[in-house]
Amino acid sequence: MRFDVPLFKISQRAILPIEKFWIDAAPFVIFFCILIAAHVLLHRGKRVQLWRRVSQTVSAFVFIIFLHRCLCMLRGWIFALNKVGRNDIVAFGHLCMFVLLVSLTLSFGRLFCGWLCPLGFFSEILSLPSRRRSRLPTGRRLLSGYLMLGGVTILVAWLGWLVRPGTQFFSENVSALWGAFLLLFLGLVLPFERKDRFFKKFKYVSVILWLGLSVIGVFVTSPWCTFFGDEIDYSSAVSLAAVLAGALVVPMAWCRYMCPMGGALGWLTRFSTIRVRMTGECTNCGGCDSTCPMGALDRGDVDGSSCIYCGQCNQVCDYRFVTETSKDKGDEA
Repeated sequence: MRFDVPLFKISQRAILPIEKFWIDAAPFVIFFCILIAAHVLLHRGKRVQLWRRVSQTVSAFVFIIFLHRCLCMLRGWIFALNKVGRNDIVAFGHLCMFVLLVSLTLSFGRLFCGWLCPLGFFSEILSLPSRRRSRLPTGRRLLSGYLMLGGVTILVAWLGWLVRPGTQFFSENVSALWGAFLLLFLGLVLPFERKDRFFKKFKYVSVILWLGLSVIGVFVTSPWCTFFGDEIDYSSAVSLAAVLAGALVVPMAWCRYMCPMGGALGWLTRFSTIRVRMTGECTNCGGCDSTCPMGALDRGDVDGSSCIYCGQCNQVCDYRFVTETSKDKGDEA
């Protein structure tokens, strides 16, 4: 099921068409420029958080309102493999963004999530109430968390019922089911905050399931399809509502536990030479724990697969971006 009202896009056709095809090189060029600028500003610029917000805002405008095409970066390579050798231009169109994202993640780390992703941007903004709630005493924090979870679950379920499709339950609901599972998963996460790093490993299961369904031919939509596409489909809209609602319960819940793209990039970051490390002596003040939007810091220890390279920890503790060699990683392992 698709809504009758299309999303407004300033550009309704390819800006930099390749051989007069629908393939547009503009997203590739813009994406590359923003990521390179983010890398430079993060490591050499001042007022990093101001520039990060500018980058996120520009990225949201460009990919939600300006560009017409959908950026199916995660499943794009699957479509591309079916076209290689038969229609290389189409294969390039599906593969170029994926290759760019993988290459820059291996080089600079998970910058996409912290500096460009519109879904992460809106999730981070909506996470402010849940981050404030984390300062409450344990009992009140748990009670308020479950009350919030119950409220948003009812609202998302009501939205899903209003716009539900009439046929092909599974294929038309895959993305919505991901959103529903996220809200159920948060009910398990809330009372076990100390196990947060363990729960974050589920994002790898999400990646495997997502890719598995795509490989067998299920057209898996996602929350970001609501932003990047030129029309709204039922499943993407419901999953987007669940993702944004989840951020009100646990900061950046989708990005922490369920995002297939985040899981894939988090795994790739293991091979990046640029890491966040505590360069001084940790005083166990706990300042970094409450600062990190992803909960990637724990008394000087960094969960590299969750770090989105936002740079906020640099402002409160002696965390710095350092370049590690293969030998350093081997010694660490």
